[in-house]
Amino acid sequence: MTLKKTPTKLHGARALVSQLRKEPNELKKKMLLLGYLTNRLERKSGSVYLVGGQAVETYTGGQFTTGDIDITTTDMKATVDILAGIGFKEVGMIWLNEALGIAVHIVGLTPSRSEKARIIHVGPYTVRVVGVEDLIIDRLAAAKFWKSQRDAEQARALFVSFRKQVDLQYLRRRAKEEKVDDVLPR
Repeated sequence: MTLKKTPTKLHGARALVSQLRKEPNELKKKMLLLGYLTNRLERKSGSVYLVGGQAVETYTGGQFTTGDIDITTTDMKATVDILAGIGFKEVGMIWLNEALGIAVHIVGLTPSRSEKARIIHVGPYTVRVVGVEDLIIDRLAAAKFWKSQRDAEQARALFVSFRKQVDLQYLRRRAKEEKVDDVLPR
């Protein structure tokens, strides 16, 4: 997935915030923010991955929407500092920028399963998104163990959309490890 290039380079925090305020496409707005965050963290040898509902929204092109951006990071302090530097404030479990209408939920440190992650290019940036295989497994676990119908629908949609691209051997192995092989779509 490649979102259209943004005409200007968005290297500074002020330039980024200005561009985000003008961006009419909510998905692109979120992805530009994540790209900026990724760029800044990589300068410090860190990384960030998009996970959860926003990853589903990204992979499905908005078929399923979410309220916040779930991320994992290798450097919590640096991530928080970058978010604070562009106007985010901690509100409970999320980081919120009211002016931009964006909430970020840092769900933990980057998972060890990042080998299937995908890179998405947005404007001058790149964004790492958890692999669709691991996202399917995550959704299947929520569907099975938390009885979440929405997660079941998301897993099914991801599987159908990416069936020809996923590593089926990896997907089946992970499903067995997480005890969701009985609900893995065939």
